[in-house]
Amino acid sequence: MEIKDLNEKQTQAVQYFGEHLLVLAGAGTGKTRCIVGRAAYLIKNGVQPEHIQILTFTKRAANEIVERVKASLSENEAKSLNGSTFHSWCNQLIVRFPNLFGASNYTVIDPDDQLSVMKMVCGDKVLEYKGIRIKPQKLLDIYSYGRNTLKNLSTSIREIVYKGKDDDETNEEIDIIRPKIEILLKAYQQKKGEGRYIDYDDLLLIVANRLRKDEEARTILSKQVEHLLIDEFQDTNPLQWYLLVPFLKISKFYCVGDDAQSIYSFRGADFKNVHLFKKRVPNSEVLILDKNYRSTQEILDVSNWLIAESKLDYKKQLQAARGKGLKPKLINVASQWEEANFIASNILENFTENNKTFSDHLILTKSNYYTKPLQAVFIQKKIPYVSYGGRKFMESAHIKDVISALRVVNNHLDEIGWMRFLTFWDGIGEVKAGKFLSEILTLENPLECAKNLDDIIDGREGEHISNIYNLILENSGDVKRAIQESYSIMEPTLKFKYRKDWDEKRKADFPVLEMLGENYASIGQLISEGILENAKQLNGNPVLESSKLNDSEIKDHVIISTVHSAKGLESDVCYVLNVSPKVYPSPWNLDNEDKLEEDRRVLYVALTRAKNELYITRDTNSINTVKKYKGKQSSTEYFFEELPDNLVEQLVNPYTTTRPEDKSTPNDIDLSFGMDFS
Repeated sequence: MEIKDLNEKQTQAVQYFGEHLLVLAGAGTGKTRCIVGRAAYLIKNGVQPEHIQILTFTKRAANEIVERVKASLSENEAKSLNGSTFHSWCNQLIVRFPNLFGASNYTVIDPDDQLSVMKMVCGDKVLEYKGIRIKPQKLLDIYSYGRNTLKNLSTSIREIVYKGKDDDETNEEIDIIRPKIEILLKAYQQKKGEGRYIDYDDLLLIVANRLRKDEEARTILSKQVEHLLIDEFQDTNPLQWYLLVPFLKISKFYCVGDDAQSIYSFRGADFKNVHLFKKRVPNSEVLILDKNYRSTQEILDVSNWLIAESKLDYKKQLQAARGKGLKPKLINVASQWEEANFIASNILENFTENNKTFSDHLILTKSNYYTKPLQAVFIQKKIPYVSYGGRKFMESAHIKDVISALRVVNNHLDEIGWMRFLTFWDGIGEVKAGKFLSEILTLENPLECAKNLDDIIDGREGEHISNIYNLILENSGDVKRAIQESYSIMEPTLKFKYRKDWDEKRKADFPVLEMLGENYASIGQLISEGILENAKQLNGNPVLESSKLNDSEIKDHVIISTVHSAKGLESDVCYVLNVSPKVYPSPWNLDNEDKLEEDRRVLYVALTRAKNELYITRDTNSINTVKKYKGKQSSTEYFFEELPDNLVEQLVNPYTTTRPEDKSTPNDIDLSFGMDFS
């Protein structure tokens, strides 16, 4: 990509000469082009690629940016350029500087493992746990929310357990349960330390705390990170900002984001990181990109109107570089089945008569649960589709079984890993495993484990466990070989344990796990990086999502996605489902201006995914209810209530079939056999 390929504002952003810049890039305005162009520009002007760190929110996005930078430069110019998620980057720093951060030989644990630790804590602290009536997962949600938003415990309990309610009864309940929750969370923190576990949030805190308190750490990293290029800056949360602040003194920030697309507050994201950028970042500037290259102007007119209705000032009105097109269609439907049949018929018509592929169609919804009737109709009409969601590769049970063997070699104090590895074998239940574990935890290191496992665990199971442990230890520098050796011994038990879908679904996953192993220098790296990225995409190689290998074959299918999973998606034809009262906005958010505005931004993101055709569906029953009670209920609010008629073409479902007129009275049934027996 050359500078001549950029428009005037994009060029200004790429060639910025100041210290810190926020590029406020509206939907479809080329923010990725800017961040790619900036990285290439810096490298061409003498900055070493290893001193540039690109940060974004998915490994896939990071890989895409890095590959596009490499493609725009001559061979090897950007070979050492690094793109990562926040968590992956912090993990890389911790691994690269084990003495500086003091976290060597710690195991990164995933959400399932966190839940296991919390359940142990709740079992140990029965009195406190019984008195709160909150499940272990909810306790983890409180813990993570408080850390990511930097809110106190009382506020975190209020948000997670009571949905933000603030009244005398709620306050009294919080006062009662808060001390017990505090004991449980502190015990959880202690339990993590004893097992040498670090969770996702710990990765950021370890790096942030060291940099904030240690000048030597800042000096060391100042030689490593000269430029921080941060994508999707509107999605950063207070914990990520807490991590970034120390870098303001040692690096130059180049942030790209859109406050109108900040839709992840439930993860702690704070769009004020964008709104307050100039106040928080000394010697900084803000540049706005408003020329949209994705959508036609008619689609942008609806999106612009929606965001302009907000009480917040987003300072943008997008202009379509592509010019005019079709008006968005607002389809009024009486039921979900009517909606589903309309969409299916429309897609089939486009496929058979309008030369469109199935992959030209994107369906967006606030909740995946809402699409069940739609999926049923697609199956009935044989429309191929994929629905974004499901467990990722490294979260699959059969993969976690094999990984557990690697975990206990990497960290011999990993209780969760040991319990899974021990109970994997038929002859070992939880009680027996607990007895073995109490002895194993007295051993000093992995070498001691390798020598003594035969004596601790008797029988054929002990022989398998000892053999696997020793083989992994011997091949700890060859991760692929370690996986192969483990799997070869575990395969018969895996095959029996998952016999219902072994051949069809699970068996083919293990060659992919071996392939992943080739990309890591150590077992610890595989465990931490693999868990962080869920092995969804690695260095451009095809890996697993759910249980299907993503190869180079292009599959033609409709995509059904939640809006929250739709960042980066776009489509020729886009359907935004159920833009109805009590959905946009949710009635839960009417009393909270921040949450109400986030619902507006969710809808804005959905509308701006469409390139040429936008279909918006809504429930006529909900609309009629709003009209009936308009002026009588102060709590009624609907984003499209004042939508100007000229912005959309409004239709009642054109595919609705009328019921044929029947005879007014029933006849007697005629069961004449109808066969001539003569």
